[in-house]
Amino acid sequence: MEKFVRAGVRQLVPYQTKHMPECIKLDANENPFPWPAEMQEALFKQKLAFNRYPDGMGQELKARIGKYTETSPEGILIGNGSDELIQLLLLTFGGLGKSLVVHPPTFSMYEIYARLTETTVVQVPLLNGLDLDTKQMLKVAQVPEAHLMIICNPNNPTGSLFPKEEILRLVRESGKIVIVDEAYAEFSEETLIPEIKNFPNLVIMRTFSKAFGMAGLRLGYLLGQPKTIALINKVRPPFNVNSFSQRAGILALDYLSMYQEQIQQIKAETQKLQEALTMLPNLTVYPTRANFILFKPEDPDQWASELLKRGFLVRNMGMLPSLGKCLRISAGLPEENESFIQAVREISNGMK
Repeated sequence: MEKFVRAGVRQLVPYQTKHMPECIKLDANENPFPWPAEMQEALFKQKLAFNRYPDGMGQELKARIGKYTETSPEGILIGNGSDELIQLLLLTFGGLGKSLVVHPPTFSMYEIYARLTETTVVQVPLLNGLDLDTKQMLKVAQVPEAHLMIICNPNNPTGSLFPKEEILRLVRESGKIVIVDEAYAEFSEETLIPEIKNFPNLVIMRTFSKAFGMAGLRLGYLLGQPKTIALINKVRPPFNVNSFSQRAGILALDYLSMYQEQIQQIKAETQKLQEALTMLPNLTVYPTRANFILFKPEDPDQWASELLKRGFLVRNMGMLPSLGKCLRISAGLPEENESFIQAVREISNGMK
């Protein structure tokens, strides 16, 4: 059967995830808290016609997102998680003979969807594994085939928050479509949304998966100038976001103050974890403005194995440019974080 498969697909390695419900999950940058009880109650009282197609334009959800982001609904496109949004962006602006500029280490799905759309990937590694190489990114963007660049801010997996002015320089001087993935912006509390009105080539990607705890529903959205969003809307499937996810997104924004309390608690728990890891010897802990922490033990593979033995699922990032082998954890519930801190102290003591 392989002879029928496109060459670009043959070379792909499937995205691997681990489903281990018996473990404490600290590997996927999720919100560990349940939805607010009042929101759950309101959601399950909704009378949704599942025998009918959803609102293909997501009008009510876009109106709520517009209020939340202080943008026009005409400049919003909803999607089935950020994964679909990345694909739609590349279907619109990428393709054969065009290229996408990325800054490794960063979210791997950018490159995977680029390959699926036959878009060439141009890598400009982060300086010291943490900082944007703005000068080099502008240089590689000057060729005619360079159509897009994606900036993940805060960056996954490093947690780096890039200065706004550096990103705006890329927007101003590159002349290309600049996509800023703000999946973790609710934790960094910094955004470029106010700049959209100034730049037709700026597109911002957001998600309900992280701060709003909807990773299981797959709901995200793009923000841009209406004419830019209209171009992307041409390749969007007609009913890409289901009725239940749309309603959950609407209600989540109704209970925003409760989610903001969760966000502040997650930030406090992340700081607690970071301080505990920093106290351990022979461990490099990188600064973060997201809900996760990248750290580098002397033997990351052994650490991941030891943590798994103790019931903790963490993300083994493997070899990252400039940084080497690292592990990544996201903040869990307070009691899970306390258990994790005890576990890493035991592992550290055992390796002395």
